Amino acid sequence: MHRRDILIPMTRRHALLLSLGGPVVAQVSDSARATQGRKQSQRPPTAAPPQDSPVRWKPQPVFNGAPVLFESKSFSGPATWLGKKIEFRRDGDAFSALAGVNLNRAPGRYPLALGDETVDITVIRHAYPSSTITVPQKFVEPPKEVQAQIDEEVAIKQRVFTSSRPNRLWQGPFVAPANTRYTSSFGLRRIYNGRTRSVHQGLDYSAAFGTQVTAANSGRVEIARDMYFEGGFIVIDHGESIFTLYMHLSEFLVREGADVDKGEPIAKSGSSGRVTGPHLHFAVQWQGAYLEPSILLGLWRSGNA
Repeated sequence: MHRRDILIPMTRRHALLLSLGGPVVAQVSDSARATQGRKQSQRPPTAAPPQDSPVRWKPQPVFNGAPVLFESKSFSGPATWLGKKIEFRRDGDAFSALAGVNLNRAPGRYPLALGDETVDITVIRHAYPSSTITVPQKFVEPPKEVQAQIDEEVAIKQRVFTSSRPNRLWQGPFVAPANTRYTSSFGLRRIYNGRTRSVHQGLDYSAAFGTQVTAANSGRVEIARDMYFEGGFIVIDHGESIFTLYMHLSEFLVREGADVDKGEPIAKSGSSGRVTGPHLHFAVQWQGAYLEPSILLGLWRSGNA
């Protein structure tokens, strides 16, 4: 399901629901942590794929907000999951496809259709905490004179996110965009200035002003410009409707239309846009759904099956 309240908002109120954020450590109450712990401990056991299954997947269990790497030794070609088309392509000595689960997806069993075969994938619920953030009021209630700019930027993002290249541009594991730790996690329910609510749809890396930012995988730069909420903003299309987003940058090292390699320097971090200080906001999107970047970065590690 596409998060249209995030991707293509056309009003001032909806424009505030973009996946943006500041470099803060989440202020989560003890009760929220306890509730989250109880919910996670009550997760039902998830059966692994049967031995004769034509496909394996990571992570296990699959949960709302998770990217999912499907792998098969025998199946190649188009498949369907969650009502979306995916493609199993050659990946070493097997075939793989990258997909994901929207944050709003309800728990349940969802069939993966591979030709004449169907494999049920169980999706469980993962609870995400809340945090409170204070930012300049102009980013909560934008002045009327900037509304036209915001609308234009929304249209630009909509065009990019609906025109990904069908072929696979990414190769192998995705890598972290900065050699620093992240301080604010994906999925936080955020309260801006006590009023506006949104969901943090990425990771905030603790990056001092001017820290080098690199491409998480190979692809093409579709956006490299300043925007109202995002500040210095880069979007890389990795093909197959997979995008990575880099926000609040202070300097661009690449231009729109450039092909980039995994690990190539693309920008320097900053404090532009809706922020409370210097940092890097890194996000991952697949077919309109924002996914947990830290899970994506670990999908190729051994033992994550």
